[in-house]
Amino acid sequence: MDLLLATRNRHKLAEIAAILGPGLRALTLDDYPDAPPVIEDEPTLEGNARKKAAQTAAATGLWCLADDTGLEVEALHGAPGVHSARYAGPDCDYAANNRKLLEELRGLSPERRRAAFRTVMALASPDGKVTMEEGCLEGVIATVAAGDNGFGYDPLFFVPSCGKTLAQMSMEEKNGLSHRASALARILPHVRRLVLAAALACLALPASAGRTEPASQTIWDQIMTEQATRDVREGAQYLDLKDYESAVREFTRAVQADPKDPTAHMMLGVGYYWTGRVDLSLAEYRKALDLEPESSQAWLLTGIALAWKGADKAAYEAFQKAAAYDPKRPDAQMNLGSIEASLGMMNGALAHTRKAIVLDSHNPLYHYQLAVLYRKLGRDADCIEALRHALNYFPEFEDALLELGAAQERSKAPQDALRSFRKAVDLKAHDAVARFRLGRLLLHDGQAKSARAVMAEAFRLTPEEGGGGLQLSVSYAGGKSQAEAPGEKPAAPAAPKFPDDNDPLAVFSRNLERVPLDQSAVLEVDVLFTPKLKLVKAPAEGSSALGQALAKRLAGPESAPKAVRRQYQLRQAKPEERAAQIRQIVEDLKGLMQGAPEGSDTRLGMNLTFTHLAEASTGRGEAGPPAKVSFEPRQVGNDLGLWVIGTGWMGLVEEALPESGEAPNHPEQSDWWMATGLGYAALGDGQRALSAFERAVQLDGSNAAAWLGQGVAAVMTGDEAGAVAALRAALRVDPKNRAAQDGIKWLLRPAATKQPAQAGAGKGGG
Repeated sequence: MDLLLATRNRHKLAEIAAILGPGLRALTLDDYPDAPPVIEDEPTLEGNARKKAAQTAAATGLWCLADDTGLEVEALHGAPGVHSARYAGPDCDYAANNRKLLEELRGLSPERRRAAFRTVMALASPDGKVTMEEGCLEGVIATVAAGDNGFGYDPLFFVPSCGKTLAQMSMEEKNGLSHRASALARILPHVRRLVLAAALACLALPASAGRTEPASQTIWDQIMTEQATRDVREGAQYLDLKDYESAVREFTRAVQADPKDPTAHMMLGVGYYWTGRVDLSLAEYRKALDLEPESSQAWLLTGIALAWKGADKAAYEAFQKAAAYDPKRPDAQMNLGSIEASLGMMNGALAHTRKAIVLDSHNPLYHYQLAVLYRKLGRDADCIEALRHALNYFPEFEDALLELGAAQERSKAPQDALRSFRKAVDLKAHDAVARFRLGRLLLHDGQAKSARAVMAEAFRLTPEEGGGGLQLSVSYAGGKSQAEAPGEKPAAPAAPKFPDDNDPLAVFSRNLERVPLDQSAVLEVDVLFTPKLKLVKAPAEGSSALGQALAKRLAGPESAPKAVRRQYQLRQAKPEERAAQIRQIVEDLKGLMQGAPEGSDTRLGMNLTFTHLAEASTGRGEAGPPAKVSFEPRQVGNDLGLWVIGTGWMGLVEEALPESGEAPNHPEQSDWWMATGLGYAALGDGQRALSAFERAVQLDGSNAAAWLGQGVAAVMTGDEAGAVAALRAALRVDPKNRAAQDGIKWLLRPAATKQPAQAGAGKGGG
């Protein structure tokens, strides 16, 4: 999709284009020399941005993004403000503006040189609709210019938290904090909705076009084609909302309306895939390929589904066909590289991933994929370079920041690693993996107080805004038997066996029973099948022990985890109806666990969100997005809207954990045990996490964060009474601790299936 930037400033183009990411081509007024100039005569930044965007969009027929930026200096009562670009006169340059500003502030103390950059961005449609957002960066005007990067007032604008001017920063650093980056981050969701709408518009083209002569179509045929198109469009919207069951319903209608539409079958397969029904997904892809045998997209999706099932060689063949039918598809090349890596074909994996980058050099995912390959090969310097490319095109790519921080730590650059992990935490504040790596590195740096504060925020059973819910992550050894005697029938997968109180499905069931009967909810379950491999660490005195250990851990094809997500809906119901809903969910999950791949461990994560499903399903409700009422230990990738669930983060946790039975680096310090417990909790190993947290509170009973961690681990192991006791201990240390208060409130809620039904709609409370 083309997006016109209402500027001829090449510096501004480079800065904005780096943040926009994939799916958009940024154009400037240099690409439209006949566009009439816009006179910026409004008295405010908001007025100028709106005027530029609206008039340029109307003149060119393109969606247009315009901004107006002003430097507002406190001692000058907000000047130069809206006149920043021409502060020294109508035909002035950057140097003249800077000289005038220094002259105006001559002799003033630093506290009187406070200033702020403010950017207002306007996104305008060709028909005149305008959306506005704003970003701000505070700083101090320096007494002398410093730095060669950036433009405008950047050499004079000193940022105290960074200890340098904007002109001394790299583009990556500046994009991480600048006023323009802040405004763009706020406008970006509106822009991405445009990209989705454009994709849906392409998808909505009648799939039968070109296969049937118009004269041979009856009116009924045309009506059915239109119906199929509408259902496909609506189904795709449900996919974007992660309402996969509704997407399946709409795609099914599309197939019924036009059984000969390969797109409808293909999208129904996508819906089935996301609900975990991979065999049904493959069946629909085959129907699409029967109708359109040379469909590169259908072969690509077939390969993804086969890869999930563990049929790597069949997936490899499907990806080869996808690439053969459309050699210019970079995603086909990337998937070829992925499957080759899982098969141990590293030379081919590198070649195909590099080809994907050649075909689409601005796609951050392909650079990230290349970095992961370098990580597996122990090439940390190359890994860092590839990750910097990924982040240059998508600064909000948190998984790439985690990988970058880990690679920098392995490369003996702890301060660089600290910056990367801090950015990851800033992007996803509730990501326990980011907080684990940051907290652990702060401990290494001697910043115990900061480390404790960072890790404390990882133990929230409910988010800061309150509500009722929690995230559970449990693990068990599952899968088929490793070997069978010759001539014997394959052993059926055994049902997992647990003490009743520790059965993860029983834990899930108990928490579902707490949902009020008058309240609807959405349950998302992530199921991760992980090979039973042991991380063997390199000798501590080695130059890159972590890198060698991780390379060894990830070198073989058997190391690739398999993941699936299921989504279930609980609706307002009477007690017996709710009990039936819960039984059906538990039975479905039980079957999924019994089908674990051979020789694997299985981890389950539950995310429960209260919502009003009647409003959500119609799309007509005026309410905003449903309030999140659960903490997610790992906000799994998918930042780029791909058909991918990321699992590489597990290696980033494992490489920093001690071996089984081994104490952390400083076994006499409570915070080191807390960090170890957090790492195990992120991986779903509740028993090891509990042991670490218990040791942490033994060493320091005033460590409220360690008590919170013990509460989380108790929940993971099914000991709800122990969880309540630990959270109460946290409250004794810190009586105002909101995380402990909310966790206790949720854990003590009586089961709703044992309560009489209530009238009316719930509010999603705690």
